[in-house]
Amino acid sequence: MARLLSQIATQMRGSVGGITYTANQWYQIIARARTSPVNPGTSNQTIIRSVMAYLSAAWEGLSDAVKQQWQDYADTCIYQGPLGNYTLGGRQMFIACMSIPGYCNSRGLYAFGAVFTPPAIPGFYDIGPVQTTSYVGPGIGIALSITNETGEDGVAFVERSFAFPTSRNRFKGPFLSSSAQAVAVGTGAATKIEFDNLTPDLIYFTRVRCVTEDPPYRISAQHFLRHTAVEVTT
Repeated sequence: MARLLSQIATQMRGSVGGITYTANQWYQIIARARTSPVNPGTSNQTIIRSVMAYLSAAWEGLSDAVKQQWQDYADTCIYQGPLGNYTLGGRQMFIACMSIPGYCNSRGLYAFGAVFTPPAIPGFYDIGPVQTTSYVGPGIGIALSITNETGEDGVAFVERSFAFPTSRNRFKGPFLSSSAQAVAVGTGAATKIEFDNLTPDLIYFTRVRCVTEDPPYRISAQHFLRHTAVEVTT
């Protein structure tokens, strides 16, 4: 993999001649050997495909008026990417908001209702501080806390990475689907979430995304945290 620094080539994307071009979060173009997609056919992959198929069919069943309401809501949610800020289309935002409830239902992690009403409140679900905190244990693990300051009860969907050496400072996936937790985060309080049975002194990353507990479902921005696993004996 190589970084391409150029005053001219700033938007190269795609594959040509066995090389794939993309960009990182610092707007630098990355060139790497093209790889063939993998299709391991895991049970989790099957669940994700099933949820996506279900939501795609649900979108097609919405009226044009409701689809337009989803588009209007999508225009209020600003994402940040390597080429600057952008918004999603209505269909993409519908799937983004409904995918966590759908996945949690399929995995039995949390029970959500199948309600496809678009949000009336603009923007993301701004949950409040999401930060690392002290692991209580006992055992070897990591912990994070979420303080819900929105006035709306929510559910935090959290996954962790595998272990990294202490030199690793950034990681954005893929995360371990087997580690997924869905935890209620009530308003006005800090909720602690822990991961156990880890390796002491190694680095783990967590990805957190919250969704309103009740429909219409709104999602928060993604939060990425870096942790050092510690051992607590008492």
